[in-house]
Amino acid sequence: MVNRIKSYLFAFKYVFSFATKKVSSNCYTEILEEYKGLDGNQVPMKIFYSKIKTKKTVIIFLGASPDGENHKSINLLGKIMAKLGYNVFVPRIPPLKKLDISNENVDWIAYLYEMIQERSDVDSEHIIALGISYGGGMLLKASLDDRMVNSPPKSIYLYGAGCNAETILKFITKGEFEVDGKINKIKPHDWGLTVFFHHFMKDIDFGFDKKNIEEVINLRIDDEKIKAKEKIKQLSSQEFDIANPIITGEINEKVQLIVNDVLKVKRDYIENLSCKSICQDITSKVFILHGANDSMIPFTEAVQLNALIPSSELLVSYLFEHKGISGNRGLLFKLKELLRLVNFLSKFYRYNEN
Repeated sequence: MVNRIKSYLFAFKYVFSFATKKVSSNCYTEILEEYKGLDGNQVPMKIFYSKIKTKKTVIIFLGASPDGENHKSINLLGKIMAKLGYNVFVPRIPPLKKLDISNENVDWIAYLYEMIQERSDVDSEHIIALGISYGGGMLLKASLDDRMVNSPPKSIYLYGAGCNAETILKFITKGEFEVDGKINKIKPHDWGLTVFFHHFMKDIDFGFDKKNIEEVINLRIDDEKIKAKEKIKQLSSQEFDIANPIITGEINEKVQLIVNDVLKVKRDYIENLSCKSICQDITSKVFILHGANDSMIPFTEAVQLNALIPSSELLVSYLFEHKGISGNRGLLFKLKELLRLVNFLSKFYRYNEN
């Protein structure tokens, strides 16, 4: 009974902190360290130490974002988990920071997990591995690596993660996803199309020099939106017809044909990026939280993960989008969704405290 009460207090504090986006600095100590990466270079790693004496650990494995360990939403999550009694490690994963979505990230994640779990300030029996967005699928694949199998996490927590790379890429370009045999369509986040073209640029032949298009995409990735718009104005009409749809997400027929060709030519490569084929081999308990309004990775990916992973808990929340809680709902609806979220998080707490 005591543990159940603690679990609901944990859940309410988690939700309240996320909703208000406020965590007192008295609850954590934030430091920046470096670790030696797989490539031999020194790489930043942000740590949020809880003011509560603990060796319980959360390792956050990031998605594809140039913000890396400085991502605002990830930092908020780190502070919240520290407030709730966990030391939180947020290591930069260099390939993902460069928007490289290849399987090279699996090796980095397994390497990081082993390195962190061997630290003196970490209890290897109380580690939660938390995968965000694209990093979630990479984390699942890494969990089968000997470096994680030999000392597995207490649980894996996925937020906004994908299952099938092919359906994810189709969604971020077409905005289509299937529910009960019916095709649904929403406007995908423009970031997805940018990541797609950035990753596959070397495989695309536009029929003309692509350096100007690459420059626009790189400016968008560096969050230089004004410079990207200025550069677009200088493009030829044929360059504009490709570059503008990519960074706005307003895909046209010309860009769609390019996307279709890439999906066809790179089919085997894309299939190999998926974690779908290995989900049945996952032995860890997996908690899956996904926003029904996610415009980057559709919630149907979470449904697939839940169906394939032997031991999992799923919550598809209508409160959440890809970047956090949405405010576009009525009060009664929000209360019902909050109760569902609290129930999910309380289960998460009880499992990890056993």
